[in-house]
Amino acid sequence: MSNLNSRVFIVENTNEIEGKILRALKPELNKYLQNIFNRVKPKIINTIIDAIKNSPEYNSLLSGDLKYEFGLPDSDSRLSSIINFWKKINTDYKSVSINNNKISGGFSINMISGDYSDVINSSAAVLTTEKGVDLNWLEWLLLFGNQTIIKDYVVEFGVNPRSRTGRAIMRGVQKGKWSVPPEFAGTQNNNWITRAIDSVDSEINNILKEAMK
Repeated sequence: MSNLNSRVFIVENTNEIEGKILRALKPELNKYLQNIFNRVKPKIINTIIDAIKNSPEYNSLLSGDLKYEFGLPDSDSRLSSIINFWKKINTDYKSVSINNNKISGGFSINMISGDYSDVINSSAAVLTTEKGVDLNWLEWLLLFGNQTIIKDYVVEFGVNPRSRTGRAIMRGVQKGKWSVPPEFAGTQNNNWITRAIDSVDSEINNILKEAMK
């Protein structure tokens, strides 16, 4: 009885084998990530909108000092219109790619333009007074920080029939100055919206982690 000796030679190196495995898995990974993307998108949007609505700025604009500081009698309808901008969050899914045997892919969620131009130029973000003066109240709130916006005037609280809201007016005062109240003031990278999103950062991460299980 003769012995039969056989040998198997693997001609591909480890990197080539890994590459073939990853390429074979690519369609399934794309399907998996796309499914996760579709599931987490509405959850993340709702989480962000809830954070904006639960913020001190939102509540103050609705029925607190900011409503009267800016003189917004219809702040509720204006806020509803502005919130709609953030509901239209742009989402972009990036298909899986393989480079140097490493997989990359995923998705991004973008709210509005980085300079806020789309929302601050909306009609809801600008109040036109009876004298025809445009008050860019949302731009002031989001971007102007603590800088003086109106010179020689201060806001005086109290019931007044000349007030748009009935609760506050601007009164001329020599060397007076008015700016957004410091507790609400914002700049491009630190404002009402960015602070609201930062407050739910861990919640968003948990949504993603849960979806990846």
